[in-house]
Formats: sequence, C-alpha cells, structure tokens
Amino acid sequence: MRKSLIIIALGLLSLSVASCVNDDTDLSSVIAEYQIQPELIEVDSTALHEDSDVVVTDELDDAYGDYVENTNWTRIVYIVMDGDTAYASNSVSGVTVTATGAHVTVISTKKKVQYVVSGSTSNGSLKFYSDKKFQLLLNGVNITNPTGAAINNQCGKSFYVVLAQGTYNELHDGSAYTMVSGEDQKGAFFSEGQMLFSGSGTLKVYATGADGISTDDYIRVRPGVKIYVNSQAGNGIRAKDGIIIDGGVINVECYADGKRAIRSKNFMTINGGRTVALSYGDPVIADGDTATCAALRCDSLLTMTGGTLKLKATGDGGKALRAKGNMVHQGGKLSAVSTGTKVLKAPKGIKIDGNLSVSGGYYYGYSSKSSPIDVAGVMTVADGYSKYEQNRKVLTIEY
Repeated sequence: MRKSLIIIALGLLSLSVASCVNDDTDLSSVIAEYQIQPELIEVDSTALHEDSDVVVTDELDDAYGDYVENTNWTRIVYIVMDGDTAYASNSVSGVTVTATGAHVTVISTKKKVQYVVSGSTSNGSLKFYSDKKFQLLLNGVNITNPTGAAINNQCGKSFYVVLAQGTYNELHDGSAYTMVSGEDQKGAFFSEGQMLFSGSGTLKVYATGADGISTDDYIRVRPGVKIYVNSQAGNGIRAKDGIIIDGGVINVECYADGKRAIRSKNFMTINGGRTVALSYGDPVIADGDTATCAALRCDSLLTMTGGTLKLKATGDGGKALRAKGNMVHQGGKLSAVSTGTKVLKAPKGIKIDGNLSVSGGYYYGYSSKSSPIDVAGVMTVADGYSKYEQNRKVLTIEY
C-alpha cells in the first residue's frame, strides 16, 4: 500500500513539473513593471538659464502692480543687524525705526519707501507696520529669532521682496512663538500682504516653529530669484490667495507630518523656472480625519504653461501632487513621484479631484504602492503627443 502511494505521488510530481516546463506564460512584462525605477527627484540648486524677465508696463494689466520697477522708490532707509543690536540710518520723515536689542520694529505712513537690510544676528527680528506698499531689499542678511518670525510684515499692501544681486540671505525662526494679540506670524518669513519676489540673490529659510514662507495673500516669484526652504513643523511655502511662479529656482523640503512642501489655498500657476518640492512627512489623525502630506497641494485651479516642476512624497499615503480642483497642463515639464507606504492612506503620484486637461509639454506620474494618477473628473489628453503610456506604476505623456 505504501509503495503504491509513493508511486502515485511521484507520478503527480512528474505531471506538475511537466506542466511547468510546458507553460508558455511570459511574465517578463509584469516583472518589468514592478522593477521600474522612478525619475530621480532631489534638491537642485544648479544655475538655470532663463530668458530676461519682461516687466509689465501696461497699467491696465492686472499684473502691473506686482512689478517693483513700476514704482519710483524715492525714500531709502538702511537697517543693519549687528549681533545683539541693530541700527538704522538715512532717516525718513514719517518712518520710525526702533530697536530692542536686534529686534527691529518699523512704523511707516509714507509711500515709496525702500528698506535695505544687511548684517547678522542670532537673536533678532524685523517687523513692519506700514500704511503703504513698500520694498524690502535683502542685501546680505542673516536673522535668527528664537521666539518667532525672523521677518513679520503686518502690512496688507504689496510687499516687494528683492534679493540683491549676488547676495546670500538666511532666515531662521524659533521652535516656540511668542504671539502678539491680534497679529499673525504664521511662518519664519510672514506677510499679511502679497509677497512679490524678484532680484538675483539667494534666500534660504529654515523653519522649526511654523511655516517657512507664508502669506495671507498671494505669492509671485520672478526669474532670477533663488529660494530654498526647509520646514520642520509647518508647510514649506504657503499662500492663502494663490501662487504664481514666473521663473527662478525654488527648492522646498518639508519634514512635518500632515503638512505640504508647497500649499496654495487658492489657485496656482507655473509659467517658468525650476521648482523642486519634497515632502517627507507621515499622516496626522485629528478628529477622525486623516491629513496626508503632499509635495504640492493646490485647492483651486492648477495651471502649468512652462518651466519645470519636480515633486516627491515619501511618507505613508503621501501625494506628490494633490489638486482639489481642476488642472490644466499646457506646457513645461512635470514629474510627480510618490514612494511612500500604503498603511493609513494610498500614496499617489498625482491625485486630482476635478478634471485634468493635458495638451503640451511633459507629464509624468509614479507611485510605488498605488496608482500613478487618480482623476475624479474627466481626463482629456489632446492629440499630437509623441508618447502616451500607462501601467500599474507610471503614467507618461510627452509632446
């Protein structure tokens, strides 16, 4: 009996082996998909060749007021940070500058004032109260404020931030903010009004207590600007009313859980430049809701017409690109990579709650654990593309 069982078992094994040998199923394509490596996305501070910026000179154009060149800055105040103290020179009637140690407060009722700031302090800050729009020329300054924002603009008017040619500027906040009743300071570099960046210097912002660069209005970045933001506690760059990137080199690294490297609570438009945003955080659960991280989150229309946008999310359920509204991609190069785990939420290269329209440029999404793209609405891809491929991990559209 035992001998018969052995013979039967050997026979079944032979059939099984023969079946495997004769199986013509080709798994190479499936294996290849799972072995795909995403595009490399990392901080990139190399020089970027950009066409000369064209100043809008038509006063009827909505963007006219965003250009610092359209104002004749006839009043100049110099502020120097000098260790434990600070001082101002070239006084202007209607402008009061006071310093407590190296913590400087400016109160102004005048138009056309330019503040030129330089020097270094490890315990200082710069706060503005102004009735009129003004220009801040960062001319080689290094400010650390252990108890709040390094620069805090309480003026709701246009705030022109100019990075002087060839200069290096650095801002640090503190891990715990000392708040003033009735005032916001939502980041290491905060403004109530729109922040309009221009010039050809470098600005680095290190945030440990709140956002890096933050405004309750909108942000415009022009060609030539070089910005790096490292945020440990809040969003990297946040704007309440929108973000416009016309050019420049922007690098953002966000390590905070539940936050975004770049966050626009309204529209966002990318027309040029090179922007790299990296999110390393994990989800945060509060009141039964799970907030996942994103390299870029836009709560309204997201439009890209040119430039380069590179996004990467590494945390659990992280989204490289998260658009709550519609997205229109007409040109430029977009790369969105998600390499996070799938525990609380599914990671996505690109997640769009509205419609997606692609008609030009390069459009790339990747996710190691979930779909590379998730569009809740209608996805439209215009004719004329040279490449359109999608599998379990990657979507590539190229014109």
